[in-house]
Amino acid sequence: MLEGKEREIKNEFLELLNQRTLVMDGAMGTMLQQYGLKAGECPEIWNITNPDIVKKIHASYLEAGADIILTNTFGANGLKLQKYGCRNRLPELNEQGVKLAREAIDDYKKDSAVSLFIAGSIGPTGEILEPCGPAKKEEVFVAYQEQAKALDSSGVDFILLETFYNLDEIKIALKAVKENSNLPVFASMSFDESLRTIYGITPETTVETLFQDGADGIGANCGSGPDALYKVVARMRAITNAPLLVKPNAGVPYLENNKVIYPATPQEMAEYTEKYIQIKINIIGGCCGTTPEHIKAMARKIKNANDGLV
Repeated sequence: MLEGKEREIKNEFLELLNQRTLVMDGAMGTMLQQYGLKAGECPEIWNITNPDIVKKIHASYLEAGADIILTNTFGANGLKLQKYGCRNRLPELNEQGVKLAREAIDDYKKDSAVSLFIAGSIGPTGEILEPCGPAKKEEVFVAYQEQAKALDSSGVDFILLETFYNLDEIKIALKAVKENSNLPVFASMSFDESLRTIYGITPETTVETLFQDGADGIGANCGSGPDALYKVVARMRAITNAPLLVKPNAGVPYLENNKVIYPATPQEMAEYTEKYIQIKINIIGGCCGTTPEHIKAMARKIKNANDGLV
């Protein structure tokens, strides 16, 4: 159970959701790639091997205007870490991920009194669940249970389940978090240009199912650029007044000279941010390809809108 100051922070986060739009940070993975993360390398191991770089990325998003930073723990569940041969390091990698985010916030708050929050990032296992694939639902639950416990005990302010395609898998992850933590939980799925996940899940089914299963907020992230995700969250907002989150990629990527290019400029992302604000999306950030410059442009729009509500 949370006590004292920690509980106050969690309550403050939920209260702020009803008062103003919050800015979430941008991509971690593509930023790590800019610093040298190699294809096939475990991003979360950088919490141990290159902590200064992870912390520097967090700091750059805070300086850009983010209210919320995500831990570098997206793939730090048991099944994914097992592929890298480091499942036994699950607690360490998650705890260190939270520690780096907290240090970045503490350093930033030396010169600022703003309210800042840490979201514990939990992504999919990358496995295909039974009966279509080999992954047993019980082992998937255990993998998420271990990660949820590690993030909760390390002091994140809420949990973000993000970039899920399979409704059954995100339901398992949500159950694991709800049974092992009292933290607020946002559940976000990844939609493509068809406005469905690759498993055919619609925005409406996502909202109806995941709120019924206990999510505190629902989201759409990755999968596509800001235009498609605007259409997704607009459909979500049409059927619920509950908290919603959006994190689009910086456009639909393409290959150029063997390099992945994300075409959306900071200005283009900022223009869509205005549209998200108009339909009252509570948390707005960026996914793959977004940089501190994107978040800075988006945060400026959000700040202006929040000031206009005062």
